[in-house]
Amino acid sequence: MNWKISITLTINLLYGIQSVAQEVMPLKDVISEALAQNFDIAIASNNTLIAKNQATKAQAGYYPTVSLNGNANYSINNTNLKFAGGLPDVEVDGAQNTSLGSNIGFNYVIFNGFGKVPTYQNLMFSHKLNEVQAQVIAENLVLDILNKYLDIQENCLNLEAANSNLSISRDRLQRATLGNKNGVKTKLDVLSAQVDFNNDNLQVQTILTNISKQKASVNILMGREPGNPFRTSETIEVPADLKISSIEDQALENNSTILLAQLSQSLATNQSKMTEGIRLPTLSASGYYGYNTSQNGAGIILSQSNLGFNGGLTLSMPIFNGNQLSTAMKNADISLLNSDLELEKAKLAIKNQLYAAQADNELLLKNLELQEENIALASTALERAQQSYNNGQISYNDLRAAQLNLFIAQNSLVQAKINVVKLYYTISRISGGLLN
Repeated sequence: MNWKISITLTINLLYGIQSVAQEVMPLKDVISEALAQNFDIAIASNNTLIAKNQATKAQAGYYPTVSLNGNANYSINNTNLKFAGGLPDVEVDGAQNTSLGSNIGFNYVIFNGFGKVPTYQNLMFSHKLNEVQAQVIAENLVLDILNKYLDIQENCLNLEAANSNLSISRDRLQRATLGNKNGVKTKLDVLSAQVDFNNDNLQVQTILTNISKQKASVNILMGREPGNPFRTSETIEVPADLKISSIEDQALENNSTILLAQLSQSLATNQSKMTEGIRLPTLSASGYYGYNTSQNGAGIILSQSNLGFNGGLTLSMPIFNGNQLSTAMKNADISLLNSDLELEKAKLAIKNQLYAAQADNELLLKNLELQEENIALASTALERAQQSYNNGQISYNDLRAAQLNLFIAQNSLVQAKINVVKLYYTISRISGGLLN
């Protein structure tokens, strides 16, 4: 055994020992960990909490504002006063004036064209919008986890096939080397066997590197250090056949795209109501109870103090503002129409996705069945080719072709299973049940 073969065996042995020691994490556990620890999910949850805190009647202006106020003023100036009625003039240089006051006051909008109701509803809809946006982020995360997890599984299964090819290439290199020593194989046979062995060895090392990088990406999505070790499940579980035709109603009710379109429609409706309300008068009340005192350095009234209540009502009615209001109302109606169109567009897109998924499902299941049959045929062909090669009945090129045929069939089967799993999760997202 030469040094290259020895190094390859050592690397694969160490990888195998490390894999046994690593924690096995099924796909559902990885998804649960990511949903609990992912930073984007945490940020989306915080944004939803902010929107929830905003969705109150206080933020919509249902309640008055009450404030405690205080003031203090001082001035010094030259004053010259002339009075009617024969009173003597007053001229004071450096007259000092002071005033102090404090009060508790309130302001309250009694009526503003029913604007409080749609404003409060908009705050509620904004909260719901943040919830749906957080749902979209979570769904994207689940699908990202799924793709990366399946890539790892695919590479792990490809690693098994690549190691099998490497084992065959190693055996051939050893046979060619021994045959060359015995004079039954040429140096060219040894060099050709070495090239195939090196290529298969490189394929193994490439797959190992890809697995390491893909695991790091999954760890990051779970909020963990990239080097944290874990193993994926050894098998790709293919879900049962989906009854796609039966989930259309569920998709039209729970799909996140539909929910976003419905919320956009509700917000547009409320905006139209708020715009119409601008035409109505606004009635507001304000008042305060407090104490004020002032000292004057010049004039007839040298000091004054007040203690009591002061309040009033203000009525405002828009009459003309350069057609800004009518333009705003027209645009609000157009926006409402657009939101209706967006909702219908979203519903049609969901139906199209389900229609395409039904066609893909039938094709993928048929492909899966044929690939499993190809594996059986390629395995039988390789067994016979190895026997014939060992008996000297066929060349190594024929053995290599049978070996590659099995490798391709194995990869095709893995890819077929992966495509079925991806379709299953895609349909689950369309139906709105991906996070359930």
